[in-house]
Amino acid sequence: MRVYKTVAIGAAIAIGAILAGGQQPAPSGFPHARHAKLFPTCTGCHAGVLSGDAETMIPGPAVCAQCHNGTDQKRVSWTGPALRGNNLKFAHADHAVKSAEMGAPATCVSCHAEQADTSWMHVRPASGSFCVACHANQEGVHLASDAVCTTCHTPLVQSMALTKQQIAAFPKPASHARADFLSTHAPKTSAALAQCATCHARESCQRCHANAGSIAAINQLGSDARVKELTRGVAAAYPTPDTHKADGWASGGHGSAAAASIQQCANCHTQPACKSCHAGGTPSGTKAQRLIAALPNPVKDGAPGVTLVNARVHPPDFLAQHKTTAASGRMDCTQCHQERECSSCHEGSSSRRYHPRDFVARHAPAAYAQDQECSSCHRTETFCRSCHLQSNITAKGARTGAAHTGQPNWLLQHSQAARINLTGCTSCHQQRDCLRCHSSTGLHVNPHGSNFDAQGMYSRYKQMCATCHVTDPLKK
Repeated sequence: MRVYKTVAIGAAIAIGAILAGGQQPAPSGFPHARHAKLFPTCTGCHAGVLSGDAETMIPGPAVCAQCHNGTDQKRVSWTGPALRGNNLKFAHADHAVKSAEMGAPATCVSCHAEQADTSWMHVRPASGSFCVACHANQEGVHLASDAVCTTCHTPLVQSMALTKQQIAAFPKPASHARADFLSTHAPKTSAALAQCATCHARESCQRCHANAGSIAAINQLGSDARVKELTRGVAAAYPTPDTHKADGWASGGHGSAAAASIQQCANCHTQPACKSCHAGGTPSGTKAQRLIAALPNPVKDGAPGVTLVNARVHPPDFLAQHKTTAASGRMDCTQCHQERECSSCHEGSSSRRYHPRDFVARHAPAAYAQDQECSSCHRTETFCRSCHLQSNITAKGARTGAAHTGQPNWLLQHSQAARINLTGCTSCHQQRDCLRCHSSTGLHVNPHGSNFDAQGMYSRYKQMCATCHVTDPLKK
């Protein structure tokens, strides 16, 4: 084995050695320069550097006491540097052999010189920049996006000497600050996953990923109690993807995306979140319900998933226009609504205002012309009748012009309205009201038009004809 040239390494080994339990000494403050004339080699005090022996890596108090015995030199309380945890897998001996094989033998000064000062015993702790000098990447910096972390570091879950505080102080690579990082950070190869494992554990991902338990890459990271403690209570981050900002995403676009890749949705969404909108009586066999069932449910100490607050599916004026959409079938209303929500308005007993304030005074033309389907909200046989009776607008009163838009000649014009919407007439009138005029026992007023096919009607519905005609109307 090639021995390092006699340039002091001292006790200030920060990145230099992997000690027992994955620990390395902190900078000691040992006055190397004051001892320059006493030690001709580094290995005199740091023999364990080449052997990897933790016991002889740093000189102990007994070595110092050989001189600092109170007689030759004053006594000192040197106990060596305190050990600190790390996740390095650096070994001096391996690098010495490797550098010799490559024809460029490493020396202590290669990593521990005091900047450009190569004077004997002028040393300092090594830093990550020395590693990058040999283990180069395209960006040339320690935390480069293309750096191979596994060259120098062990996975976090295996670096048990690291404290929770040290893990929390890990530097953040510049790549993690990109605007698209959260949407593109998923590792696509085993090498990329190994990169993530340097700083992250399973709990790092479980903080945000609602479906963490079903993602193989997350489970391969391994669990770590220190990371679990650090992430407890830290809010999940859910940036809104650009696709979710597009027009029509809430009303229909998200359904197609969910059908194409429900597991993509499962990263952020849970069943309760979707059911906050899809709360209707949807049969369990429908596509929407099957997709929702494929989403995860929140678990204790897991990601909460996105909470949908005031999610707007319909445009602001949709209430006044929803009839057309509901009738067309372009949207399945039952995905979100139950029948009772419709009946709360469409039963005629709701206090919610749909018509203009003066509509009651002029509702007859709209009812006769069928501009609006009154039966959508009102039971014409009961709702209309109850109001007309209270207002004394009955079948008898209708002849006076009090009803039917107040037209004095309504009796001569009512046939057109009856042909358009006969059911509307039944809210006030009964069959006997019509028979008083339109029957062979009444005033013999013919209700049929000029093109009425009496023979065809009689051949098909003889009983109907008998309602008004006592005898066969076709016999002369």
